Amino acid sequence: MSGKKKDILFPVLGIVVLGILHFLTHRSIPFMMDDEWYSTNLATGQPLQTLGDVLEGQVWHYLNWGGRSITHGILQLTLMSGELCADILNVLMTLLLAYMICVVSGQKKFYYFLLSFSLLVCWNANTKMSMFWQSGLVNYVYSSVWILLFLYPYLKAADNPEKRVFLSKGQGRLLAALMVPLGLITGWSNENMGPACFLISAMVIIYLKGFRKQQVSVWMYLGAVTSLIGSCFVILAPGNFVRSGAILEKTIGQKIWDRLFGMLEAGAEFLFPVVIVLAVLLLVYMVQLGGKLQAGQILLLTGMVLSYGAMILSPHYPDRATFGTMVLGLVLVNSLIGQIIRRQQVFVKYINLLQAAVWIYSVVILLETMAQKGI
Repeated sequence: MSGKKKDILFPVLGIVVLGILHFLTHRSIPFMMDDEWYSTNLATGQPLQTLGDVLEGQVWHYLNWGGRSITHGILQLTLMSGELCADILNVLMTLLLAYMICVVSGQKKFYYFLLSFSLLVCWNANTKMSMFWQSGLVNYVYSSVWILLFLYPYLKAADNPEKRVFLSKGQGRLLAALMVPLGLITGWSNENMGPACFLISAMVIIYLKGFRKQQVSVWMYLGAVTSLIGSCFVILAPGNFVRSGAILEKTIGQKIWDRLFGMLEAGAEFLFPVVIVLAVLLLVYMVQLGGKLQAGQILLLTGMVLSYGAMILSPHYPDRATFGTMVLGLVLVNSLIGQIIRRQQVFVKYINLLQAAVWIYSVVILLETMAQKGI
């Protein structure tokens, strides 16, 4: 078998195996916990039957519970579709997220797709609750897809300031039209990734206009503004204040301790694997190989810090809230691995070892999750 065929066959087999295990794991875990509540019209408590029930329930949710209207609205639609349909859609969205990680990182070979697919499982702080619990999956996996779609043109523009990412006027107008809903749902995704995406888009505008003296396209402004509007919608939702008022108040000292402890736990435990590997890759690339980070890579690293730091405003930092930060880290990992291999082929064998290890570990995690079932 030729080298090219091996480069395609083995990664594709690995992807197929993981895809099947993902589907079987989804089939083993029923709708549970909050899924049962979101399966009803939240305003009336009756089972969902029509799109009108979803809209009515989300209005109630926004005013009385929380601001994640976009993701929870999509969640309710998946719950209405039934478990089998939802499970198929969940696998497809997970595959799409792995693909988007490859696209944004600029590494589109099957090898990188398998690596991304594996790392989503084995570097996840809580695989079950963020990838197989329906409420967590829609909030984190689904939203990460459109977050990367939103960030992609900004990162490309930052890396290629002298070139037009979209050359024709028609394509520029189409992107401007798409950026309005895309920016809105990106900002309206969750409390830490929405503001981080707005700040990244704003930094790209400042970088191009202030430092590179480049003309800034209309779509950049539209994406930044709409992502800010979406972030305001999710953070300032009246339901956030209603729900927080129903929670037992703590002293100022307890609040400070809880937030600092949550941040330290997230950084030292939940994000530990991706941070360690990133640190090693950065040392190899920048110190040993003398490489320099591109603007897009710096923005990804900045986005990780911003999305992590934004949770200091939250009463606590649940492990699954690190999912978006991890995804940005995976994009950067893919990007650095590609550049390291291009500069020095000797590192291929070490990357292959990493690939084999994370694939095996992800298979083990999926099998364990499947065996646990339910809660």
